[in-house]
Amino acid sequence: MTDKEFREVARRLLKWAAAAVDRRLADLSRYDSATKERMQYWFNRSDETTRQYLISGFTRHAAALKSLTPTSLVRSDPKLDRMLGCVPNMNNVEREAAHVCGPNTKRRLVSIGMKFCDGLRDQNMFGDSRLSTLIHEVTHFTDTFGSTDARYGLDPVSAGWGRNNPDQALRNADTLTGYIIYGEPLFAG
Repeated sequence: MTDKEFREVARRLLKWAAAAVDRRLADLSRYDSATKERMQYWFNRSDETTRQYLISGFTRHAAALKSLTPTSLVRSDPKLDRMLGCVPNMNNVEREAAHVCGPNTKRRLVSIGMKFCDGLRDQNMFGDSRLSTLIHEVTHFTDTFGSTDARYGLDPVSAGWGRNNPDQALRNADTLTGYIIYGEPLFAG
């Protein structure tokens, strides 16, 4: 993928990610039975405290996403990570699609690995994708959710794990990501 092609992909993914988060925020504002069912499905709870937590976190997440530009997505580089104050996980380099330095909320760089470019589709209704990766990474910033990776992957058992571990699920990047996009219609090209 050329730099120009990558910037076009990044621009499209950022637009889709912001739209997906905005869609879920609108649902949380309505707080209808479908929204409560989705909350229950991913977090095993649909109470007002959880709703407010999600509204607050995804409002910050949406603002962070909207502040990103294609130049915010950079090639993964351990030297850059160290400069930003993070120590890269060298055990995961081949399998990693992307990562961020969560405390670095001023520059908000998303380090893109080869798997992002070569191993993922733009979208996937029921699995990992470039779109899910971008949403996932933004949840890690300390001023959005400061999420962890207690469980990786968007797959048919992700929500079951979330229901069985609701406290962890509310702070888990892929569970939060699943809540946003899992099973949702794909965006038009």
